[in-house]
Amino acid sequence: MKTLIEEGHSVRGLVRKSSNLSNLAGLPIEKIEGDIRDFDTLQPTVEGIDGIFHTAAIYRFWAPRYDMFYDTNVDGTLNVLEAAENANVDKVVFTSTASLLAHSDDHSSLPSSTDELPSTYKVTKYIAEKEALKYHQNNQLDVVIASPTVPIGPGDYGPTPTGRLILDFLNGRMKGYLDMNFNIIDVEDVAEGHLLAMQNGEPGKRYVLGNQNTTLSEVLEIVSKITGLRKPTFQIPYHLALTFAWIDEFFEGFLLRRRPLAPVSAIESTKVNEHIDATPWTKELGLPQTPITKALKKAIDWFVTNGYVKHGGTALSYNDDKAD
Repeated sequence: MKTLIEEGHSVRGLVRKSSNLSNLAGLPIEKIEGDIRDFDTLQPTVEGIDGIFHTAAIYRFWAPRYDMFYDTNVDGTLNVLEAAENANVDKVVFTSTASLLAHSDDHSSLPSSTDELPSTYKVTKYIAEKEALKYHQNNQLDVVIASPTVPIGPGDYGPTPTGRLILDFLNGRMKGYLDMNFNIIDVEDVAEGHLLAMQNGEPGKRYVLGNQNTTLSEVLEIVSKITGLRKPTFQIPYHLALTFAWIDEFFEGFLLRRRPLAPVSAIESTKVNEHIDATPWTKELGLPQTPITKALKKAIDWFVTNGYVKHGGTALSYNDDKAD
């Protein structure tokens, strides 16, 4: 939203009653209380709007009820699309996820089915993307798909699963790690990419918003250099991690109805090679490519400033020169 305002656009935001509005503080935004799961609150929200950025989703590896993923990620998306069609909105940018492409042979298109997708999150985002494209194909809406890879940066109040990994390291809770391959991008570049997709994106087309292919081991090495904290040396074997996850999810998730420390789908996702060449899409859009070291430092700065980091009982401090 900050990017839209900086470009001179008037912005209206749909917010839930329970939403954390910290990232919107001080911004000249018209806020309307509602929920994408409730169609009646959507229709008045989209009236008179030129374009919609549909970014709302449950982005996690576990929820107390798995139908929560479908209610928000699929049914919520259908509500947004129907409301946009009724209001004659010019264009909708739907936020999907580039991780879906890792399950196809060419890493540039959706897989043929959901059979190999390791999490309910991915399954529901797959279905939602298909539905969004169907609206375009039926000439009901101009829809563009924005597919970010793994975003990192400031403003991660949740935090997201990626931010939680960084925080575990910063707070000394990471005694070992399970390595994985992924593509990472500055979250502020992702915001810019959405605006570029709205302005210049071809309807019916997907744009992957990504930057650098890396591994969790490489990211932890960068964070270690920035902060001076020691990187864990123990790489957890996959089958050991998966066994722990099944036990953890049974007791914490099934019996106690609390978020497991290591959801099974999160462990299974580490086996997927999510390296992707985003160059064709980033060149077409003119997407900024902030170095990931800078993006990670911005994320660390934000976590420290907002009190998320208490390493060894004291606030973390470090030399800025190490991030250059």
